[in-house]
Amino acid sequence: MPFCKYSSSLINAGTINIDAKFLNDYVPIAPENCLRVYLFGLLKCQNSAGYDNTIENFENVLGLKKEEIIKAFLYWQDQNLVQILETEPLEIRYLPQKDNLRNLKKLDSKKYASFITEVQEIISGRQINPNEYYKYIDFIETYNIQPCDLNMIVKYCVDKKGNNINCNYILTVAKVWADEGIRTAEKIEEKIESLTLLTSDISVVAKALKFKGNLSIEHQQMYEKWVKAYGFTLNNIVSLAKKVSAKTKNYSFEFLDKALTKYYELKLFSFAEMEEYEANKSDLIALAKDINRALGIYYESVENEVETYIIPWLNKGFNAKTLLLIANSCFKTNIRTLDGMEQSVQKFYKKGLLTESSIDSHLSEIMAIDNRIKNILQNLNIDRRVNSFDRSFYRTWTYSYKYTDEIIDYAVSLSNGKLNAMQYANALLTNWFDLGLKNLEEIKKQNNLTNQPKKQTANFERKSFSSRSYSEEELNALFDNLDEINL
Repeated sequence: MPFCKYSSSLINAGTINIDAKFLNDYVPIAPENCLRVYLFGLLKCQNSAGYDNTIENFENVLGLKKEEIIKAFLYWQDQNLVQILETEPLEIRYLPQKDNLRNLKKLDSKKYASFITEVQEIISGRQINPNEYYKYIDFIETYNIQPCDLNMIVKYCVDKKGNNINCNYILTVAKVWADEGIRTAEKIEEKIESLTLLTSDISVVAKALKFKGNLSIEHQQMYEKWVKAYGFTLNNIVSLAKKVSAKTKNYSFEFLDKALTKYYELKLFSFAEMEEYEANKSDLIALAKDINRALGIYYESVENEVETYIIPWLNKGFNAKTLLLIANSCFKTNIRTLDGMEQSVQKFYKKGLLTESSIDSHLSEIMAIDNRIKNILQNLNIDRRVNSFDRSFYRTWTYSYKYTDEIIDYAVSLSNGKLNAMQYANALLTNWFDLGLKNLEEIKKQNNLTNQPKKQTANFERKSFSSRSYSEEELNALFDNLDEINL
């Protein structure tokens, strides 16, 4: 049996769209969970025979308990928008919306007589109709708020918007505050005081922006976001507003909000930083194109790349030359995407390699080690290039075992001519380390006793390493080393 389905009259109406009446009359005052349940059920009605048209699916998708879902449908049943046919198993029928609010749940108007009188006194510019009273009283009962406390919100909104203010605007403000937990007189007073303090600041911003309209709750919410969530100061907001209005001739708060959101995402919080970014934008675009050429890729527009990759890389401390060096290294190691380069940049960053000089210094260390390993390979009569396998061995000998060059050379001398000579040398050194032998004298004494390494006791684990063919040995050694343990 379907969980949610349309009534025959709703099907015959030939529409399953959400009309403006629902958005205007019900959405502003409906509790959030009730609204989610209703809309999700409306979706399921389109395929009432679907396998997922169940209470369990509602619970999983909406993250609500069965009791909460039933409570939501009871709310909509009170509004005459659904009918609960069965409770076990739960079966809901969606009903068509009526032409007026007469079918909203019946409310005790006598109980709210004083409230109705007070509201009319506050909104003195027009006559309040019965349907509007129903909305106010329904909100009071739904959100369990005192009538006198709702009147505080009504007065605040009237002071902001004037006597012809729309009921839905007032209830939208009240709902936002209620969802924030602002439902008592004390908290409402605190909220109003806080917003009143913001009003003067917002007026300064509006003047700088050359905004000519009336300031609303939406503008206050924007300003609160800029200051509290984003962390911008009034001075920086005003400076940007002046620039926006003068340069773009766009005087809307929405345009300013878009600009501040962009700078927040770029981690540019002062007006000076914003100005520097805009002044250097052409250089950043040129750098992005140079990096793309180095990687062998092309994008017609690189502005998104600048914000997503280039600026974060520069903010980490890299400079243009270093980024181009990394891009060229990526290309030579078959990394041909920005995401691939991002991973390489992170490896350089973790090693503290942010400038050419630091990379050159690190590269010199790597090449010195590679030259040492080359010498070992030559002494073992091994004719090939140094690879990750060799570097891993050498790192273990020097940094884990802490053996000196003399001890390593002694092991190499004993391994010359052996099958898999590099592995044989590793077995010797590992065996000596396991025996606790720390100096050459002890090792030679032990070797004279055994006359040969105990290969069967050596702690050698064969691993698979990749050996890369490259054209520029230094860059390859540097890049290969990034994937290994820190020196």
